[in-house]
Amino acid sequence: MFKGNSDHYFAVGQSALDCIRVSMLAAKITTFTDILDMPSGHGRILRHLQAAFPEARLTACDIEVDAVDFCSHTFGASPVYANELPGDIRLPSSYDLIYVGSLLTHLDEARCADFLKFFRSALRKKGLLLFTTQGRFVAKCMREGSGTYGLLPESIPKLLLDYESRDFGYLNYPKKKKFVSENYGISLASPRWVFTQIEKMDDMRLVTFTEQGWDNHQDVVGCVRV
Repeated sequence: MFKGNSDHYFAVGQSALDCIRVSMLAAKITTFTDILDMPSGHGRILRHLQAAFPEARLTACDIEVDAVDFCSHTFGASPVYANELPGDIRLPSSYDLIYVGSLLTHLDEARCADFLKFFRSALRKKGLLLFTTQGRFVAKCMREGSGTYGLLPESIPKLLLDYESRDFGYLNYPKKKKFVSENYGISLASPRWVFTQIEKMDDMRLVTFTEQGWDNHQDVVGCVRV
């Protein structure tokens, strides 16, 4: 995720940590013992988590093997190699903090729901789950033509129509892009969609919802398992 601008790179990690701190205050949580960062990438967030919670055990999970190996060697994180299907991912532990930065933003509605169930099952009681989505701000950027997010411009009206009519829109990236599978793209999820998913989980309590909370772009959702 480093693209030559170190100031922005570290600011994105700090922004994630700020979001975690806000949710900790709302949930009355003071620290963590086991942390899962998924997708971890090469540790853009994990390096901040290690510094903020030096006593915590870290787990790095990503579908990119070299990224997980880097996090393991550099930050001492337990390595977990992810899968496109959450049911095929084997975590070594349960967690009192799960941070999910920009995963659901690339998945269709069914897999978003499946991954939320997966994260809920891996979260300890009184544990904190933070995940990000793309909502009204990203929809506005697409509508005004200020960002295509890797999609073909002519496909964006269909995405926006789905988002506006049923609170969730998704499109695969163009086939010319080389990703893990064809089932990977860009999603938009309204606040109403997010709240509906949480409402379906009786033992999850919403503690924070911050539009554009992460890097002034993605929405951040904080939940505690009760």
